[in-house]
Amino acid sequence: MSKINALVNMTLAAIIYPFKKKEFKNENVWLIGGHAGDIYDDNSKFLYEYILNNHKDVDIYWVINKDSKVKNKIPGKTLIKGSIENYLYYYNAKVIVFSHAPSADIAPYNFAIPILNKFHKNVFKVFLNHGSISFKKRKPMNAKLKKLIDDLMRSYNMATAISEFEKDIMVNEWKMSEDAVCVVGSARHDNLPLNEKSKNRDILYMPTWRDWIKFGSGEFTETQYFINIMNFLNDERLNDILEKNDVNIKFYMHHLMHGFIDDIKENITGKRIIFLDKDVTVADEITSSIANITDYSGVAVDFLYMDRPILFYQFDKEKYKQEVDSYIDLDNEMFGSIAYNKDQAVDELIRLIESGFEVKKNQEDARNKFFRYNDNGNCNRIYNSILKKLNNI
Repeated sequence: MSKINALVNMTLAAIIYPFKKKEFKNENVWLIGGHAGDIYDDNSKFLYEYILNNHKDVDIYWVINKDSKVKNKIPGKTLIKGSIENYLYYYNAKVIVFSHAPSADIAPYNFAIPILNKFHKNVFKVFLNHGSISFKKRKPMNAKLKKLIDDLMRSYNMATAISEFEKDIMVNEWKMSEDAVCVVGSARHDNLPLNEKSKNRDILYMPTWRDWIKFGSGEFTETQYFINIMNFLNDERLNDILEKNDVNIKFYMHHLMHGFIDDIKENITGKRIIFLDKDVTVADEITSSIANITDYSGVAVDFLYMDRPILFYQFDKEKYKQEVDSYIDLDNEMFGSIAYNKDQAVDELIRLIESGFEVKKNQEDARNKFFRYNDNGNCNRIYNSILKKLNNI
């Protein structure tokens, strides 16, 4: 949606607002969204369904893009992001919940518009984050943009964290209010089975994106990213062990790099590599997979939560540290198995398969550091924390 269309719609909603206020007077309206209105997944999805199923006194709406492919798959009530109706409900909402930012997920540009941003100031704002704070640092910004983002994040009434490790980053590095950050767990983790092995033998491989490739020049097939992934997936020893043990690797390319998926598909020789669609429900693939291969994706934290084995294939660690960097020290705080080249990755995966997918001891130590709770009660804690803070306003 263009800024002009958003401004027109939010202005029209503001004009209508006084005449519709009585209709909302006794309503307990909550709006929730995530992934810029495009995808129905992650923390927002699971908190939304928890509230929808367990708290009928909340009049909750999911905010979705008009052209989203998942628009008709969402249970309950929806609002089209950026519509007049969307802004009208936002102006009358008691709570908004988002995984990225209010502007991206709930009400485009409203927080930055003078006079109209009073609605942003008045509503109770809950930041869920879309994943764990782990392997990707926030990038430095120019001074003007940094001040805007810092002011926005300080305006949040509540933010969720899974551990003191996360809270420390949010308060001391992101400069969020210490009172706002609550160590209550991650909503999406309630969907994860605990201490239970997968019923199948599929391994989920999720390399994360590289913005220096996505927006850079040159052929994708000439990048070290492509070459290292292809050398690994096409390795003869790897494909022999997959076939011998009836194991598949499910490959999910990050949605921001999915435009390159055909380059990988066309060069795969192994029969045990399954390609997942961009719009697949990643949460379902996580819970149904016996192990995880990644490089720097926070999905590893989900497998850590489930106590399932993880292999990190970090063929460009030094480049990643230079371009992105990680809150988890890639040299001293890693867990699971680690490989820095194709042969090491194949060796580690063979060892993992032949061990019957045994979890390394170092993952237990990491679980104690990265989770305060491991009980599937996170949505309940988040909801009760929202109510407690609302009652204290």
